[in-house]
Amino acid sequence: LRCVCKIASETMDDASVGTQRDGRPAGDAAERASQGRPGQYKTTTNPEEEAARRRAALLSQQSEARSNRISDFRRVAMEALLGGDTQNDPEQEVEVEDEEEEDVDALGDGDAGDAAMDCERNGANKRKLCRLRRLHRTLFFARQLQVPDWLLQVPEDLARDWLLLVRPAGDRCLLLSDSGRVEVRRKNGYVLERFQDSRLPSGLTVLDVVCMEAPSETEKPSMQAPVDMACSEEAVVVAEKTESFDINADEDMGLRKETNGKRMNGKGHDKGSGKGRRGRPRGDRRYAVCDVLAWADVDMVSAEAECRMFWLQSRFAEISDKPSRRARPLQLIPATLATPEVLTQAYNADVGYEKDSFLLLHREAHYSVGEAVTPLALSWRDRHISRFVVDTPDGHGEKLPERQAVVLEVRGGGHLRTADHKIVAQLTEEQRAQVKDLTDGQGPKVGSLLRCNVQSVDIATQRLVGVQCVAHVAARSRVWADSWGRIVFQHLHREGLAAQISFQALLQAVGYNATA
Repeated sequence: LRCVCKIASETMDDASVGTQRDGRPAGDAAERASQGRPGQYKTTTNPEEEAARRRAALLSQQSEARSNRISDFRRVAMEALLGGDTQNDPEQEVEVEDEEEEDVDALGDGDAGDAAMDCERNGANKRKLCRLRRLHRTLFFARQLQVPDWLLQVPEDLARDWLLLVRPAGDRCLLLSDSGRVEVRRKNGYVLERFQDSRLPSGLTVLDVVCMEAPSETEKPSMQAPVDMACSEEAVVVAEKTESFDINADEDMGLRKETNGKRMNGKGHDKGSGKGRRGRPRGDRRYAVCDVLAWADVDMVSAEAECRMFWLQSRFAEISDKPSRRARPLQLIPATLATPEVLTQAYNADVGYEKDSFLLLHREAHYSVGEAVTPLALSWRDRHISRFVVDTPDGHGEKLPERQAVVLEVRGGGHLRTADHKIVAQLTEEQRAQVKDLTDGQGPKVGSLLRCNVQSVDIATQRLVGVQCVAHVAARSRVWADSWGRIVFQHLHREGLAAQISFQALLQAVGYNATA
């Protein structure tokens, strides 16, 4: 009884002092009770504060930890570079061990048939595993490119903390090099071409580039619209019809062909005259270097954007402007602070190539790898910069389709979400049955991508109205869904409501004075 009384006395003494085990004063409980339940919830924030909070949170996360991804990247990249052309040959045969053939010969006639069937089955499985490994490597490279978000709210510190690049029109690619061997991969991870360039340093070098290729003289005018559509930043790389996952797709996506009477190997080169020799690259193609992931085995992903741009400028000052016979020309895209003078000149002046968009990089941002979208890199364009502000099959970019096309990711329960994890719609039972027909009876798998047409975009509730599924997007076509920023950006331009993200809004954010 004495112990019980002593414990009760100590408890009352602690309460009288007004302290709690979690360190908060006892008066907080009374204050929270006086405020009621609404006072216990977080306050709502406006879009500007939410965008600033996301950028600040991402900056703090990337400064706290540095990943060791360079070792994995080098392992996969060197495997692809050292493999040569035969590693990606879809007609390459997988050799079967001689021991299996000897076992078949040693068996009798009755067991020989079953053994031969087992060997054939094993050979098919090995070929399937080999193609799977190539596909996984392809998807690995497709996830390395940084995916910028689209500018919906002009940052307040635009002139102070953001770098501006004028991105050229063309397909985004990943250029890998080691000891003169160069491999260029498209945005979906597949090989575009290989060549030799002795100007690049020894050691793994990975560059974020844009392939600027002039249309050939033999192209028909009717084929120019799809080419221009593919040159836009978020356009579809492959024409997407109802297309199922193809495990047997070759990595180079091109067979041998003839161009101008010369036999080509599907990678933009003449067929070599001798064994192991690579011909000179054909066509008027050059690469615009926009960013760097690694240079001579030095990891640049964890470096700040300002450091990466200065590194590229210093290294390219040491490289000869004249490429070798078997190399492609490289052009460095300069990055400068987004001052009023720089913005005006980039918007109005001729930069020597066809413009696609403005790319804004936060000067302290790391290169985002393996993420569907990053708010520390923003894309912007208008009709003056590019005629393809809105995705359209029209070659002049003037005739817009009735419904806006978007690519969304399927989640559990038939929900559809964007690349930045916003649930924007949900499939009905009828739509699920329709998707099942589009995917050859497999149904909408979680993580798969669907191309949809939407009637309208409700920005206030962040929902899509009138969603209609039209196609299944194959995994070998693209790996990320559209971000909410891209959907809203195109919706505002379609409806003529882009005044808040116009070029005049950018100038006002950087303190431009028209009367000065």
